[in-house]
Amino acid sequence: MLSRTLYAAFVAGAAAGVLLFVLQSWTTLPLIHQAERYERAEAPVHPHSHANEPSDNKLVRAAYTTTGDVLVGIGFAMLLAAVYALSGNSGLVPGLLWGLAGFATFHLGPALVVPPSTPAFELAPLSIRQAAWLIAAFCTGLGLAIFVFGPKAAKIGGLLLLFLPSVLFRFLFPVSASDIPSPDLSALQHLFSIYVLGDFLLFWLVLGALSGHLFEPSADFHSDAGLT
Repeated sequence: MLSRTLYAAFVAGAAAGVLLFVLQSWTTLPLIHQAERYERAEAPVHPHSHANEPSDNKLVRAAYTTTGDVLVGIGFAMLLAAVYALSGNSGLVPGLLWGLAGFATFHLGPALVVPPSTPAFELAPLSIRQAAWLIAAFCTGLGLAIFVFGPKAAKIGGLLLLFLPSVLFRFLFPVSASDIPSPDLSALQHLFSIYVLGDFLLFWLVLGALSGHLFEPSADFHSDAGLT
């Protein structure tokens, strides 16, 4: 049971991570490089400051990004495998639904208050953004759980919880940029946010579907073992 669960998590996570890197190579990475050129053009010139940095090597940078994406995929696949084991519900369709829930919790909900940003786009201090992200992810996950699995009387509370981070961090404690960037940089930032969310939506759909499908035999084995 454990070995099959780990196998499903590693295969699904690695496949989704590689897919995420391919998507990022076509969509967000070119925008990041373009934003870095904006940032360097506005920064003071320091000779040899970037001459020997590993991040300037495209192959090294691609290796780091691929490794990070695969590790993120495996970690999230482990989380989905734990959800399948606890709920006793796995398969292609449940995996897709759990994938959508993961996307909403870890990306869509937080992006409504802390949008993905390019290097040249200034936002609130990092500590505030981190706190806003954590609160948004927690409220989104808990709100979805209450709305889907809670009693009817609590479903409204779940919906309200989904909107709480937007109220907090858009009106009371805004984390958006205080200065309006140039039109070109603003358009770049808007396109970057769309691409990031689109990439992670496909990532979570593939991760959920594949992990749910690969985990299903282990769930059937567990049921058979329980009968014997």
